Amino acid sequence: LSIEYDEDNNTFQFQKLPVCDNIAPFYQYAYVCINDIILFFGGFSSDIVSKSVHKYSIRENKWMTFKNTLPSPLYDCVAILIEEDNHIHIIGGIDDKNTEVSTHMKTKVRAWDPSQLSKKEMKLIIQCWIQTSKIKLGWIDDFDKIIMKYSEMK
Repeated sequence: LSIEYDEDNNTFQFQKLPVCDNIAPFYQYAYVCINDIILFFGGFSSDIVSKSVHKYSIRENKWMTFKNTLPSPLYDCVAILIEEDNHIHIIGGIDDKNTEVSTHMKTKVRAWDPSQLSKKEMKLIIQCWIQTSKIKLGWIDDFDKIIMKYSEMK
């Protein structure tokens, strides 16, 4: 379900989204939203515990199931995005033997979405762009501020 709120008109819009057949029967999966994608890890359905990883692109309205999976089946876990270094941490959960596990997996966002750059990488790209463009910083104060704010956001 996609929900949009228009603050100016004080209205909500609801839209039912298609769900990938591979993930439809599952619940209790971990998920994390990164810009316009949502990654789903593991999940539980009846007596099946998944180790699959799925990606939903909000902009393209498309689902994808990865060939790479979690190292072991897992559900009822949590996924946390650390934006500073662009890593996802998958913590805790229950395995396919119905045993609580103290799992902590760390994976790079780029492993699941190669288009994502860390703040550090974005700063390096901007610095390289400035150097190769031979732009003197200070020629327009507002431009300098925009570049610095942008590099801090990414």
